[in-house]
Amino acid sequence: MKKFNELFNDTEKKKLKPLIFMAGICILALIVIAVMPSGQDKETSANDNDNTIQASAETESEKRDLESKLTEILSKINGAGDVDVMITFESSEELVPAYNSNTTTETTKEQDSSGGERTTTSSTENKTMITSSTNEPVVLKTSEAKIKGVIVVASGASNSAVKEKLYSAVQTSLQISGHQVEIYSK
Repeated sequence: MKKFNELFNDTEKKKLKPLIFMAGICILALIVIAVMPSGQDKETSANDNDNTIQASAETESEKRDLESKLTEILSKINGAGDVDVMITFESSEELVPAYNSNTTTETTKEQDSSGGERTTTSSTENKTMITSSTNEPVVLKTSEAKIKGVIVVASGASNSAVKEKLYSAVQTSLQISGHQVEIYSK
């Protein structure tokens, strides 16, 4: 194997030195970029955590609002007296984002020399979430949180007529089945 000095003359060596130096700098820069954590990733992760916490707080707030509205309306029923309500949820509110989808199907037919035929079909689908100018997903549909059960404790629930009115009011207002509602007296 020939030595470096034998392969290149002095003018070629002078031209190669800056190129080798730049290549070394580029390699070092790539290593540094790969090793260093990206500030944008941290920022995105922090924003995701903030959005999750905010969504969770909004959901809890909405649940409390629903309980307080139901408490308020049930306490207005004649004879109900002091009312407390607890609502449990099976699932939280669900958002269905909009997607752009592109499906490509490719069919290939091949025939061999002996007359045999082979058909190959391949399909690929590409889905991209549509976002607004603020990078929030565009929502097509929002499904409400599913209610698991409701407990109502009322001072007038010992009267069967009042208990029946409370029971019907809860079923009607929340659009739930009767087995999901329990009424107790204080």
